[in-house]
Amino acid sequence: MSGILPPLKSPSIEVKGSLLGVSLVMFLSFSGFSAVQFHAYLFERMGFSPFRIGVLLGLGFTAAIVAPILQVSAMHRLQGPRRALFLTLAGAGLTLAVLPHMHGSLFIAVTFFTVIFFVSGIDPLVTACVLEVTRSRGRSTYFIIRSFGTLGFLLGCLVSYFLPHPEFLSRLYLGFGMVFLLALVVGLWGLRPTDPRQAPEDGWISSHPRHTPTFRRALRLLSAPRSQRLLWTLGVLNFANAMAILVQGNYLVSRFPGGQGSISLAWVVSTGGEIPLMLLCAWLVRHYGLRVVIGMGLLGTTLKLVLIGMAETRGMYFAGLLFHGCFYSGALVGFNLYVDQNFPVADRPTLQTLGALFYQGLPTACGGLAAGLLWHFLGLRSVYWTSAAIGIAVAVYALLLLPQLPAKVYSSPT
Repeated sequence: MSGILPPLKSPSIEVKGSLLGVSLVMFLSFSGFSAVQFHAYLFERMGFSPFRIGVLLGLGFTAAIVAPILQVSAMHRLQGPRRALFLTLAGAGLTLAVLPHMHGSLFIAVTFFTVIFFVSGIDPLVTACVLEVTRSRGRSTYFIIRSFGTLGFLLGCLVSYFLPHPEFLSRLYLGFGMVFLLALVVGLWGLRPTDPRQAPEDGWISSHPRHTPTFRRALRLLSAPRSQRLLWTLGVLNFANAMAILVQGNYLVSRFPGGQGSISLAWVVSTGGEIPLMLLCAWLVRHYGLRVVIGMGLLGTTLKLVLIGMAETRGMYFAGLLFHGCFYSGALVGFNLYVDQNFPVADRPTLQTLGALFYQGLPTACGGLAAGLLWHFLGLRSVYWTSAAIGIAVAVYALLLLPQLPAKVYSSPT
């Protein structure tokens, strides 16, 4: 192999630098993600009806279906997730900053579609980079770095809370866009070399590191029975969760006192509750394995949907939001680690990206459209009742699925 591969840099130096870089990129990227709290509210302020808001959300989040497919091709051509991440961060920053300044339904819809296309690709690409960097450092390290993302999202929500008036919306979106561009700068500095070797261990794994698998191969791997059942369970639950999240700002402003400030306060509560849950999951995966972590994520998310669906006061609603992080720290992060420990190293970045199509892209697009239709025909409250009902059904199925998942670290994907 020495005749094929060029010499590698010092593993200790490279891993240390990449660990810092990917932690900062995680923090800044999730700060930009906090723009999600305002999308439906922004459209309402622009004068769109509930039905048109639903259509906009559905069409916009359709981009999250297209994005993973193109990202698989991009990683194949760009030899790994890092350069694809840099392009995605640049696109997200530029398009998000101009969204509030668009006029006319067509321009707004196209710009929002482009925003979601880029933004939806950031999380799986950052995840792929983190798992490469932490490959030899234990599964709990990933949860610790992922908690930087939660802190970044919390910071974005806190800043938004202190800018509570509608006239500040355009400035907030400009700030979210600038944060993505700052993450790009940090990534260019901290995530090197960009290719062909994403981590020092790659030189000892394959003579052709980053010979990324094709879309067809990735789809075949994810079609294994156990992986397929887990993905669809996550997707259906995220459909219910997305319905509640995407119109949360409109629901809070119309149902409870507090105005626009209550939108950011709700996300502060959600994100603040996610941090201890992320640390709890790091402890659980180390002592009890992924089955317990994913189970906590699925059942905890159902509890959240039931509580906010039943809430008659803002305090009860916020109590439900304390369990918001269960889905992201338990279910989704658990799936990321499931891929990382059950599939070959060369396949993992592509599988992380393609998995987002099924647990994020399709469910969010359908959830946005369904929320708008339910809001238009039955009222906003019906969105939350429907979400809770779906969550309960998923919880029942999860009790049957969980025993099929691996309790220990290494097992076959089927």
